[in-house]
Amino acid sequence: MRRRYSEKEIKDRLKRLEILADTREQVWEHVESSLAGKKIAVQRGKLDFGDYTALIPDGTGGFYSLQDEVVIERKANIDEIAGNFTADRRRFEAEFLRARASGVKVFLLIENATWQDIFDHRYRSQLSPKALAASLLSWQAKYGITVVFCRPQESGRILYGILYYWARQRLEGGFT
Repeated sequence: MRRRYSEKEIKDRLKRLEILADTREQVWEHVESSLAGKKIAVQRGKLDFGDYTALIPDGTGGFYSLQDEVVIERKANIDEIAGNFTADRRRFEAEFLRARASGVKVFLLIENATWQDIFDHRYRSQLSPKALAASLLSWQAKYGITVVFCRPQESGRILYGILYYWARQRLEGGFT
């Protein structure tokens, strides 16, 4: 049976929404600082894939984790993602295969980058702009991911926004 929430309950839970950051996420102080500045609590824990997900208060002092529904994989720059598509491709692809097989939506957040940076080869990797753009675009189709580019100072706000609206939709639809 689905548990339906009133508008008041939804608003209350969303005000107390927390972010779960993977323990393997290492250089994320700018994200943590951005979230802390908005008084958004962050917990650390292991995620099977991705770097961030949302925790929705369940009303009893616990949380519902959305890690089985939505995650955000953050990359610091184009060179990091280019490395994932070259030297680390098998490991990287295995993570996306597991996410897709589990029905998890993945947002790929790439900092310090735009499509134009890729097209103009404004990165150190020798991976060609054509190959990098093709990999990103084909993975969107193949694995159902969404690619988002941003500046580092926007990362916390964007990842919180993605997870907030996902959580809101989830609460509006009810939980089983």
